[in-house]
Amino acid sequence: MELRDLRAFAVLGELLHFGRAAERLHVTQSALSKQIQRLEYDVGGALFMRSARETRLTELGAALRPDAVQALAQIDQLKRKAQAVLAGEAGTLRIGFGIGAKTLVPAAISQFRKHRPDVHIELFDLSSHHIVRALTEGKLDVGFCRLPAPAGWPHLPVVQARFVAVLPDSYRDIAHLRQLSAQRLVLIEHTLAPAFHAHLMTFLAGQGVRISDIQPVRDFVSGVTLAAAGVGWTVVPSSTVVDVLGVRVLQLEDPAASWAIGLMRPASVAGPLVAAFWDVVQKTLLREVD
Repeated sequence: MELRDLRAFAVLGELLHFGRAAERLHVTQSALSKQIQRLEYDVGGALFMRSARETRLTELGAALRPDAVQALAQIDQLKRKAQAVLAGEAGTLRIGFGIGAKTLVPAAISQFRKHRPDVHIELFDLSSHHIVRALTEGKLDVGFCRLPAPAGWPHLPVVQARFVAVLPDSYRDIAHLRQLSAQRLVLIEHTLAPAFHAHLMTFLAGQGVRISDIQPVRDFVSGVTLAAAGVGWTVVPSSTVVDVLGVRVLQLEDPAASWAIGLMRPASVAGPLVAAFWDVVQKTLLREVD
């Protein structure tokens, strides 16, 4: 069963006139007759009764025409959707991000949706390690995570992050990290943020801080909460909101305490949605600079 035959049936069934139907379809009446005959052969029965005075649907034709019209509408919708996806105006965009990019991501998505409201956005809050793995496995399209990107991957630096130490108010006499060696460190689990954890341990060792007591937590907010309770001190990314009573923040200005976060994707050819979102992030960064 050919699509053009089905469309010929739907149009002729509406107009019930071979001349006008052939004109709308931009074919000859002879070609239209052949299309109808071919479809009748496919369905196993006559669809029209034709006389010198009129053309009308048979019982079979009247029964099948609504289904034919519906099928054609679905096919037309499929074509429109395909064109929209290919143009980057529809489809699904999967974005991985961590706490370090949480201020940029909403602004970029807001700008992106102004011009592409039909695109479905899926967000995944993951560590840099897990974002890179998901990108490699094809489970994400783009990701905001710690640089450097894997070799050959397109990337765009977007924000600079750094470590921030959060100390209980009771640690009033502590002014330097080395004084914290004997205190309990409340820290996000290594498996949840491997790159953050490894970087911090290297940094602390370089500062002469030898940690012997670590209490793992599931997220950075929990670390801040336990610091406020006096359980221990914690280190969080600079993008973490520290708005609880009972703590003080120790800024770590050493260059070794910072890292770059970038938008990245695998080296394979970017689809239209990825390319469009990439462009929006670049323009968002330019506006912030201006």
